[in-house]
Amino acid sequence: MNITRHEIPYGSGSLTVRDYGGDGASVLLVHSPGFCALSWDQVAESLEGHVRALAIDLPGHGASTAAMRRPEDAWRSVVAVSRAMELSSPLLVGLSQGVHTCLAATIEARDTFAGVVALGGSCVRSQDGALDEIAFYTSPQFKEMLRHRFAFGFSVETEREAEDLIEHMAARLATDWRVVGFKGLRDEMRYSIRPDPMGGGWVNLPTPETIQTTLGLDPESRYFPSEELYRHVDVPVVIVQLADGLDQELSQRERDLAIANDLVSVRGLDAGEYPHYTRHHEVAAIIRETCTMLEHTPHSPTVAEAG
Repeated sequence: MNITRHEIPYGSGSLTVRDYGGDGASVLLVHSPGFCALSWDQVAESLEGHVRALAIDLPGHGASTAAMRRPEDAWRSVVAVSRAMELSSPLLVGLSQGVHTCLAATIEARDTFAGVVALGGSCVRSQDGALDEIAFYTSPQFKEMLRHRFAFGFSVETEREAEDLIEHMAARLATDWRVVGFKGLRDEMRYSIRPDPMGGGWVNLPTPETIQTTLGLDPESRYFPSEELYRHVDVPVVIVQLADGLDQELSQRERDLAIANDLVSVRGLDAGEYPHYTRHHEVAAIIRETCTMLEHTPHSPTVAEAG
């Protein structure tokens, strides 16, 4: 698989895009906070060139040098990449909290995206439920967990120490129930440990501050990740329910939403929280099927509530 790397100017830095090539519909793969574009490599390989697949490093993640200054940078960076790469109505594919980034991008730039595939993280919680979730994600306790469990923001002085950190964290994370069996942990960590522009040495990106900035959404915003968000989304959304995902308790709410909203459909996948690792062939099949469905279902956007 030949991969081309693009650098797209954004803010005071740039966004890195992995371009897997391929023919047909454009598909832009959007990782969850804490991951990177490299995490989509197995899905891209499984797509076998049947679509034109690309993956973005969100601001503050992976090889992107642009900072995550505010939550809006997540979805605005997706819009910026789509426009800079001159993608024609790409399908957005999001993982976990990356789903919110995709949904918000379709609101930010109407008539730009063909639809969304939501792998977990469907944003169907009540307002109170979403508030509780964000309160946890922005808490000091969560910040410490990010630093100590995943070594996000951890700095070392030399490349040798960086390699030692990679080996230590890869061995530790190999027993994490969410990524058991995934063979690319070392590659992803090596990709995400970057020269530290602030203090020299090397730093494991993203930092906890970057993740918390991404998730610190304003409850008064129309982009707030509750079920109300779907009042502003005017593209087809395929919600993929993960059998062992963290959002299992929301499955009935997702089905109810699909009944009430003609743009939303639901399908199941026998997978855990990170199907792009453990079920990449099935994820690729869903992406291809969705692209085919969109090609044969012309969509005229209708906005339930503008503004």
